[in-house]
Amino acid sequence: MVSAADFFQQDFDYIIIGGGTTGLALASILSTNASIRVGVIEAGLRKDDEMILVPGMVGKAVGNPEYDWNLVTKPQQFAQNRKISIPRGKVLGGTSALNYMAYCRGSELEHNDWEKLGIKGWNWNTISNAIKSAEAWSPPTRHAKAHHADDVAKNHGRYGYVKTSAYSYYYDLVLPLFETMNRMGVVTNQSEASGDNIGIWTYTASIDPQTNTRCYSTNAYYDRVSNRPNIIVLTGAQASKVIFRQTSSSDMQATAVEYHKGGRAYKVPVRREVIISTGALQTPQILELSGIGDPDLLRRLNIPVIVDLPGVGENLQDHPKVSMGAELKGSHETVDDLNSESFAQQKLEQYRLSRTGILSSTLSTVVFVPLSSFIPPDKMRSILSTLDEALQLPQIQNSPWKKWYEVQRAWLENNGIAQLEVVLEPSYTHVGCTNEKAKHYTIMVFLQHAWSRGHVHATSSSVLDSPEIDLEMLNSLGNIDMMMLLEALKYVFKIMETGALGDLTAEIIEPKPSWSDERLMDYIRSDIASGFHPIGTASMLPRSANGVVDNELKVKYHIEYNYLLDELADSLQVYGTTNLRVADASVFPIHVGTHPQATLYGLAHKAAEIIQTSEKVEL
Repeated sequence: MVSAADFFQQDFDYIIIGGGTTGLALASILSTNASIRVGVIEAGLRKDDEMILVPGMVGKAVGNPEYDWNLVTKPQQFAQNRKISIPRGKVLGGTSALNYMAYCRGSELEHNDWEKLGIKGWNWNTISNAIKSAEAWSPPTRHAKAHHADDVAKNHGRYGYVKTSAYSYYYDLVLPLFETMNRMGVVTNQSEASGDNIGIWTYTASIDPQTNTRCYSTNAYYDRVSNRPNIIVLTGAQASKVIFRQTSSSDMQATAVEYHKGGRAYKVPVRREVIISTGALQTPQILELSGIGDPDLLRRLNIPVIVDLPGVGENLQDHPKVSMGAELKGSHETVDDLNSESFAQQKLEQYRLSRTGILSSTLSTVVFVPLSSFIPPDKMRSILSTLDEALQLPQIQNSPWKKWYEVQRAWLENNGIAQLEVVLEPSYTHVGCTNEKAKHYTIMVFLQHAWSRGHVHATSSSVLDSPEIDLEMLNSLGNIDMMMLLEALKYVFKIMETGALGDLTAEIIEPKPSWSDERLMDYIRSDIASGFHPIGTASMLPRSANGVVDNELKVKYHIEYNYLLDELADSLQVYGTTNLRVADASVFPIHVGTHPQATLYGLAHKAAEIIQTSEKVEL
């Protein structure tokens, strides 16, 4: 690591803006070629303290400005005008330092359907192989296998960077939840990494099984290469824009990156490429400040238009979350016990001494089900009928996202594609609890393929001003997001009342099964939150579908030649940038039904392959 003044005097072949999950991994992989020089600009600092490394302290850093960007949406009209927070890691390693460490895949069906959106070269085999390239998996312990941990070695990578395994500690509600879900017809999935993630399963985590500490982009990738002279990381500096020059073919070539630190601006030149990797909530801002985006917006902000790409910042998608609470019978060790200072200190000492106990783990068990599993047939027909009517509206039929709607509509009736994730957390606090010894749990539901689509845009020409974030939460065609969440709550009531988990549940606290649909919908509006998985704002889609990057992650497009418009042939040309790419969750065109961390590491490896192939072509 160097000072801001030293950094801009360096000669770099590649500059990566954002040293987060994907960006720092990509930089580290590129640096394996000793003949090229890589620079990384990261706004956060390196922090290897216990709030990051201890699994059971997950969430402690959220909201702390030393770790978290503390980004919030604009007031959400359909969610009681609440502003909704979306934590993003502001440290070296990005959100891989703050997340719940789930290292899991989307489904084979989802990834193969990307091609229906006009994307080539990003099918399941490509993504799966890239994820395996990133992974250094260790088989689960006997105790973990007793809690249904994935032990199918062929579905995992063994020789990659990110150490993964199953946790060594499990709450006593895990096996009752498995029994309950099995009784309700949900199968135990022994290896979601196979490309089929339907069922209840124990997830593989990004954890070093030798030390029971978080493995994230910084210690997995950067620490392996930090002593190399050809990779330089600048922390505590915020990139503000990419600087271009026009080529003879009218394309724009990135020549430098501007960044700020300590109240001073610097410009660092680049020889080959700039890769933006600041995440779905900040990459659009960097593109727009660089003059790439909707011309009308750029002109309002007094930013010169470099590339006309109206899709920049559009297509924002997330996994909306609603939480429900219940009180337990009997005595249990739960996350809430850590609220006791003496208990927390005792468990921290245990962890420091032996790397065991409640702090050696986080959540471990998830349920992924298709629409037909949680919505009764009659209700499902009604919901789909209302949606289909909305899909016939002229503005939808003429929408640039028409193919997106078609793919997502088909997924609703595909029992191989998860529409809902259900997660049990042994923690819940509620007003009016009179039993000091009472223990509780929360069940959270997450829509995997919500229909609401929002945007992220710069609000000024300064990178220091936060972008406007609008999830358009619950603003969906045919009100389908609300209808799916309403049925999801009713499904969870059944979970709380069935089998082994039902036997352990003393009372469902909030919401109540007796509530009317209207009251339950009011609860949804008051509680709905981000699942912390924003994607899509620099989509890898054709320009006609409001795409921003092509199949090689480059901000560049060809307009297809139209023989019926031969007289306009002179105006049909290649346009965009020659050497600017995006590599983060903003390029995902449609959401994946999973936690995205593993896919983002896979993206880093695929991006490195694309760039390295491009290097050979140039040579």
